[in-house]
Amino acid sequence: MSRRSKIILGILVGLPLLALLAAMVVVPRIELGPTVAARATAALGREVTVASLRVSPGLSIGVALRGARLANIEGGTRPAMAEVASLDATIDLLPLLRGEVVLRDAAADGFVLYLERAPGRRANWHFGERPPAPATPAPPDRSGLPMVHALRLTRSEVVFRTTSGNELRTALDEVTLAAAALDQPAALRAAGSYNAVPLALEAALGSIATLRDASVPFPMTLNATAEGTRLRFEGTSTDPLNVDGMDGRLTLTASSPQAILAMAGAEGGPALPVEVAGKFTRQGDVWRLAEAQGKLDGGDFTAPLLELTEGNTGQPDAVVAQMAFARLDLERLVGDPGASEGGPDAPLAVPARPDPLIRAEVTAREFVHPAISGTEASVKAQVAPSRITLETHFVTSFGARFGAAGEAVPAARGARIAADFELRDADVDGLRRAFGVHSVPVTGRMSVDAALTLEAATASAARRNARISAVASIVNGSISREVIEMASTDIRALFRTSQGMTRVTCLLAAVDVNSGRGEAAPLRIRAGTGTIAGLATFDLNRKRLDLVIGSERASTDFFALDIPVRVSGSFADPSIEPARWSREGRARLERGGMAPLPPNLMEIARRNTCFAGRSLRR
Repeated sequence: MSRRSKIILGILVGLPLLALLAAMVVVPRIELGPTVAARATAALGREVTVASLRVSPGLSIGVALRGARLANIEGGTRPAMAEVASLDATIDLLPLLRGEVVLRDAAADGFVLYLERAPGRRANWHFGERPPAPATPAPPDRSGLPMVHALRLTRSEVVFRTTSGNELRTALDEVTLAAAALDQPAALRAAGSYNAVPLALEAALGSIATLRDASVPFPMTLNATAEGTRLRFEGTSTDPLNVDGMDGRLTLTASSPQAILAMAGAEGGPALPVEVAGKFTRQGDVWRLAEAQGKLDGGDFTAPLLELTEGNTGQPDAVVAQMAFARLDLERLVGDPGASEGGPDAPLAVPARPDPLIRAEVTAREFVHPAISGTEASVKAQVAPSRITLETHFVTSFGARFGAAGEAVPAARGARIAADFELRDADVDGLRRAFGVHSVPVTGRMSVDAALTLEAATASAARRNARISAVASIVNGSISREVIEMASTDIRALFRTSQGMTRVTCLLAAVDVNSGRGEAAPLRIRAGTGTIAGLATFDLNRKRLDLVIGSERASTDFFALDIPVRVSGSFADPSIEPARWSREGRARLERGGMAPLPPNLMEIARRNTCFAGRSLRR
């Protein structure tokens, strides 16, 4: 080769090298931030600002980004949707020439992402005009995602604002994502907090190549831990970047649900261990755990459905819960209601716009509590706009069937509450034992119907202002003969104590209490040896009563004096004396007056054969 040829060849080889060298010296000195920000603003349709962007060319291109900011959607809560304090990355040159971004490594610090939906349910993570959604939505195109070998994120935060206005805040103290190769599984590790609860996450993910192929569900195994709580998800996602299209099995174990409640924005909760596992899906706004089984405080339960539906713009979320327990210890679950007595007076309020809406159905084959235990319990509860309803049924420990249904609605003074109660086939002796009463002179099966109405702003005011009405009856029971003789002032009771029981044909007691003052009328017992009738007024606030009780002349035998007895005065020390009643007063006693009961209870009382007029028919 001639000297001239060598010179020409040297120039041909040297010029690119000199150009590359010049580029490596000059280009890093050029500030690209304003240019890139302008082009990004035009492409995204939102303002993008970049404080600094410098590039170091080579086969591995170095990128140093500082102070980048992406504006939020119009009508958004915050001015910025995304910000990053610093980003340093190394990008392979040759794939970039083919239009592919391969991040050899990247480290970001101070990254903040705020996700929300603006009015009209417009998501701020969508850019430009969106075409109408097809009848069958296609998986989002992820073919343009960068291929990442290693990523590190520090001092960052992701906030998701729900349509109801709640902010779900995830702090990312440190996050690493690594993959040995683009077609090999990736590993994700994160440490931070969720709603201020410390949280750690380890995840085994599908490959980056799989992530870019939206036609293939992306496999993932997630393990999260927080304050004695462990959550594991094994399954797939059709939209992993939005944590959507999830389908798999979810397992949760916790020494106490308090950490879970704290992450949901609630405080407190029972310190009971819980385990649950079931089929988990998330499709759009609907998060669902179905066909679940688990343990609460060591007791088995099933959960056919636990579901959360995110509300549309300005609308509340909705929760549906269906659970069935084998055994529930209510004292451990809800504590002792009396323990809070003497504390601040709890307000009574029914929200006009509750969030979330709740519809719950809970059953238990057995439940226990110091006050009352039972079997075959069911509770249905619903929290709706301006209305809370509750319905419950169970069989008590003393064999009676109990049912209650009520509702609460807003009122000028706090809340208005109305409830109906019924007790059927209650064994009187069982009731006595359940409430710790030493003995009662009556046996048989009792039924009780009751109603509660009140309007109050606080719990203590509710106790003072409540109206409680009840009708109790016994049919085909028995009563001590001694009681009948004493009530009818039978002169034989002066010389002997009557033994044995006599048949009770019917018993009727109607009571109405309003703001602590009440009336009991009628009080009637029809037995084989006589009919007893009584009337009473009382004041629970002053703890005083006035009771007149006596026998009906036509129902007793020759030895009965049929002198009414009056018991009056304080509960602690009443006076007992013969009643000085006129003929009209005795007639009212025998006819049986009626307390001012609600219409439905009035009808129940009138149907009782002990009601006035019917009780004298032999």
